[in-house]
Amino acid sequence: MSKAENNTYRVKTDGFHGELFLPAKDKYPGKALICFSGSDGNFELSRMLASVFQSHGLTTLALAYVMEEGLPKQFSCIPIDSLEAAAKRLHDMGYQKVGLWGISKGAELALTAGSLLPGLVNAVIAVAPMNTVCQGFAKGKGISIVPGSSWSFHGKEIPYTAFGVEKFPLGQVLKKSVRMRDITMYDLYLPLVQNPNPAAIIQVEKITGPILLISSKMDNMWPSETAAKQIMKRLQEHNFSYLYQHLSYDYGSHLFVPMELRMRKFFKGDRGKNKEPGMKARMDSLMKTLEFVSKW
Repeated sequence: MSKAENNTYRVKTDGFHGELFLPAKDKYPGKALICFSGSDGNFELSRMLASVFQSHGLTTLALAYVMEEGLPKQFSCIPIDSLEAAAKRLHDMGYQKVGLWGISKGAELALTAGSLLPGLVNAVIAVAPMNTVCQGFAKGKGISIVPGSSWSFHGKEIPYTAFGVEKFPLGQVLKKSVRMRDITMYDLYLPLVQNPNPAAIIQVEKITGPILLISSKMDNMWPSETAAKQIMKRLQEHNFSYLYQHLSYDYGSHLFVPMELRMRKFFKGDRGKNKEPGMKARMDSLMKTLEFVSKW
């Protein structure tokens, strides 16, 4: 299906910014997936992901929640309302089950939104996840920490875990990234994962549907592996009644997507000797994600 044949939606007219990718043959009737990227804010990446799922017979809505017209320009009190509007639209179109797929900052959003939208969200797939709502930030010539939460809902700021620093530690991040030969903000986020504000811990047990967590042990960007374990522990403690699973891979990077991207060369888990096993792991996650969708 060409871009011209896809259905597009805009904030001004529809309450959200997205593009619907309809498969030539729907292999998952009654089900639809909303997918979105991370802190890059890249809608094109969301579209590429949607195209991959579309090619496997799954109706997918590529969603932008930042950087596009009518949306915030920084990761500060981003309204989850636009995701709510998108999920409602898909249900109104006849899709009985609507799932979310998010990576990195988008995984934090997917889990948070799922906990706030019972009934509207029927499954969550969180890739390189986070177990707490994090403090906001802005990207311009660099990265600056913004007072307040990353997310809001119905006009109210969602409780968050603060970084504990006033300025983004650029020097520290660059120094460690050079030493590791990998992009890393691990040290900045580890305290948030290990000691979150109790009010900011994502209440994943409120999600009304199955949950799939995907992480790589070679993710040096932030501690997604540790966060995923925390989420699994919380689900177990709350006797979560739906299927929940954590796929932990030995290879692959923070950018754990089922396709090839040029920027992958910047991540240790997907270059050099890790390139082939990293790609194998990411494609395995795609097959297991589709199996997960078939079980909703």
